[in-house]
Amino acid sequence: MKRTLNVIVITICILSIAVIGTVTAQIAIVGVTKGNTFTYNYYISWNSTNPTAVVPAAYVDLNNTNFVQLRIINVTNTAINIDFVRTFKNGTTITQNGNVDVNSQVIGIPYGTLIIRANANPNERIYPAGGHATLNETSLRTYSMGEVETIHYLSSTNSSTNDEKTEIYYDRATGAALEYNFVTTEKLGTFVTTTQVTMMINSWDVIPEFPTTVFLAGLLIASAIVSIVVKKRSPQLND
Repeated sequence: MKRTLNVIVITICILSIAVIGTVTAQIAIVGVTKGNTFTYNYYISWNSTNPTAVVPAAYVDLNNTNFVQLRIINVTNTAINIDFVRTFKNGTTITQNGNVDVNSQVIGIPYGTLIIRANANPNERIYPAGGHATLNETSLRTYSMGEVETIHYLSSTNSSTNDEKTEIYYDRATGAALEYNFVTTEKLGTFVTTTQVTMMINSWDVIPEFPTTVFLAGLLIASAIVSIVVKKRSPQLND
């Protein structure tokens, strides 16, 4: 009877660990902190096989972009308040503020998909509580800041009149995008028009978050050292 009970307890523990592991893997963890800034080189190209087609004025303006930035203003639970800043070659800037929730997929800022949750795994949903998009493989890739472990997102849709492809490589540790590529192809009769937007990480200013546990451990060690020093310096009392 006792042996049977032990087997049941062990089985329950194993199942509990498996369930906890599955749930934990899907929890949205924010990997960026207030003050982080991610700077990207920005490129947009447009071409058409139609000789009479004209480049849209909006694309001409965007092509004068010098760089874009995502500035982390604040973090509250899984919601991140971000400034999206576009700096043009003439020095002017446009700033838009909005929130991104890395759990529910609430995105209220341009290119809000450039920030997702940290430490996601392949085949998991990008947003645990929203959407169906999943992540692909992890790999080591080299960028301006060195070699980074990335996690890959790739999506494509095709129709008789329009094709779209989105590809993003994220820094797995922070959830910040390192490389973004969006290509759309419009087909009208025999003519094909292609627009491509590419963003490549140029630099990032990541302020590491000092863990509370490390702080507390350091405080305890410091207190112990002070206590020892005080004891050594205290005069001995006679019996």
